[in-house]
Amino acid sequence: MRTCIALSQSSIFILDGVFKENVLIKGISSSLCNRLLRFKEGCITKKKVAIRDVAQSAEVSTATVSRYLNGKYHTMSAATRQRIEEIIKVLEYKPNDVARTLRSLKSKTIGVIMSNILNPYSVAILQGIEEMCSKSGYNIILCDTKESVDKEREFIDMMLAKNIDAFIINTTGGNSDLIHEISKEIPVVLVGRKIPGFLVDTIAINNQQGVCLAMNHLMGQGCQIIDMISPQPEGISPRVERIEAFCQFGRNDQQQSLNTSVHIVQFEDVDDVILVIQSLINKHGCHKHLGLIAANGVVSLAVLKAVRQLGYSIPQDFLLVGFDETDWASVSNPSLTVVAQPTYVVGERAAEHVMYRLQNNERSEPIAVELDVELISRDSTKLQ
Repeated sequence: MRTCIALSQSSIFILDGVFKENVLIKGISSSLCNRLLRFKEGCITKKKVAIRDVAQSAEVSTATVSRYLNGKYHTMSAATRQRIEEIIKVLEYKPNDVARTLRSLKSKTIGVIMSNILNPYSVAILQGIEEMCSKSGYNIILCDTKESVDKEREFIDMMLAKNIDAFIINTTGGNSDLIHEISKEIPVVLVGRKIPGFLVDTIAINNQQGVCLAMNHLMGQGCQIIDMISPQPEGISPRVERIEAFCQFGRNDQQQSLNTSVHIVQFEDVDDVILVIQSLINKHGCHKHLGLIAANGVVSLAVLKAVRQLGYSIPQDFLLVGFDETDWASVSNPSLTVVAQPTYVVGERAAEHVMYRLQNNERSEPIAVELDVELISRDSTKLQ
């Protein structure tokens, strides 16, 4: 067999045998072309071409090649698809028919991707997911993105390669288009966080209701100044919705005497929270008419730590309402008034809906469920 190659600025021609085959691969660099040629020549005498060889030559992951081989093209660009197709031809790659048959079977596995597994909110959701999946005979594969958009995309790619049957995702908010496209191939349910347009099945909570409950409770306790402390929104729907609901409540004509403001802090940064609280005390003084709302459980804990470091007291110096009924909320000093989210039920309902989609091969319009919340009053808002 004779193999020769001709290079131009934008494309390469690889001619196999006695010019029997003419394959054009666009957009591949000269160095990649040479590597590809050397690899093929080595394979002629040394080894059978494997899927990882195709992936390396195409400069994509093995998961991407696997999706191509299984006909899952929705999340793949036309250029990537063409490049893989042509490289398979050049390398004469022959997929393992037994492996492909096994991949076509149901794995009885659900891929669960959480944005921050250390958050108590995530743990409660996971309990609901795991118990419902277990009852239905499914296992879960769990990944923690640590709020990284890139990690989320990598985990999705990896799980697709493992042929999981469905996804349950607490998204970072940075891969909306990818998640939407995947939902056209297999069931996907979002938990807690939405993507724009409600294009994917979503189980979340009513954040507007939660903010209104917190605001009305603080006003009922005599607060005339109410501030919210929130992490950076960064397109994460619960944060955005809580800030918007808080601002809308403050603009309500019936609340003209109410003084409101929002303070954005770095996530889990107690020093940031210390600066905010000290600024508020300097501006308004310590009194029962000042109330704070912590926008999630992590911020609530940061506020309690900051108050202790500053030497202030709750509720003597100001009142505090947190989001999330964490394990420590009822035993902290003071015990914390919270907007309690049905986090276990969110996970349970998400898994139930995944099972429904799988069992009925259902591809109807996506559903969007918002579960009610409740306010649990404790010492952090009790007037002395």
